[in-house]
Amino acid sequence: MSLIAQITTYPFGVHSPDPLDILAQAGIEVRLSPHGRKHTTEETAALLGDVDILIAGTEPLPGSALSAGLPRLKQVARVGVGLDHFDVAWCAHNGIAVTYTPDAPARSVVEEVFALLIGISRRLIEAHEGLRRGEWLRLTGPLWQGRTLGIIGCGRIGKQVAVLARAYGMRVLATDIVPDFHWARTQGVEYVELEELLARSHAVSLHVPSTPATLRMINAERLACMRPGSYLINTCRGDVVDETALHSALAGGHLAGAALDVYEHEPYTGPLRDLPNIFLCCHQGSCSFEGRYAMEVGAAENAVAVLQGRPVAPERTVWLPGMPLPTAPTDAP
Repeated sequence: MSLIAQITTYPFGVHSPDPLDILAQAGIEVRLSPHGRKHTTEETAALLGDVDILIAGTEPLPGSALSAGLPRLKQVARVGVGLDHFDVAWCAHNGIAVTYTPDAPARSVVEEVFALLIGISRRLIEAHEGLRRGEWLRLTGPLWQGRTLGIIGCGRIGKQVAVLARAYGMRVLATDIVPDFHWARTQGVEYVELEELLARSHAVSLHVPSTPATLRMINAERLACMRPGSYLINTCRGDVVDETALHSALAGGHLAGAALDVYEHEPYTGPLRDLPNIFLCCHQGSCSFEGRYAMEVGAAENAVAVLQGRPVAPERTVWLPGMPLPTAPTDAP
């Protein structure tokens, strides 16, 4: 019986065959996503009946869906970073290995932050669309040198954003549940409380995971705390922002603009699309050629290493058989 890997993330192997070759050389039959987009929970479950390895993206992976793969499913190799809506505890309690590629997309997201910030604040999209209509719009916006960027969540991505912001000549404020004061001193970054960060920053960039504690943490109250005429950038997870409250803050003029790459429900179809002062992308922060390549190859390498009983790099390991079990499963079948 051949080993089968189901790919539920898209794209995969489109820009380079290398991740597919890694799997094939290990004797693994690959099935690509039949949908060519982010899967629903039901769509993922329907594909798992005879699968040994699931190579997944950001789609929800509750235990109730993963149970469709039992008893054959032995591992989930996550492409990228973030374990929100993924019942890792359920996997561990059922002996299913879990790996991911947290470092691979970081730099791509960092570069997108500044593309979004400059794109929305200098009104580049408006000028582009105007020129397509035959209008010559010489629009103005802020110079970011000397202005303040607030970073909510200073992990592997947030820290890189801070370093680039300092290179731009910006002042940087940060907040994190575990502040790294030594790093902050070396980089000229100031840790402050969340409310102070919101009040002082000309732009705020979000870099936190999706957890119960961060669910709609940027709500109406906190948007009201933001400096009038400031900008909000979200490249982490969509449910960190209350989209209804953000619409009000933008439509009412309290915020000058916002740029989003992620949404609570994707693909996004909501009313933010109708606002002129928002820059909307399609969850593509990691989608540089190099970033996507590293994510896909890393996931394939992780899958083969687990299959062959070889070590997986600690930074790519979420849970492997033999490790202590995490907390009780939250979504048992």
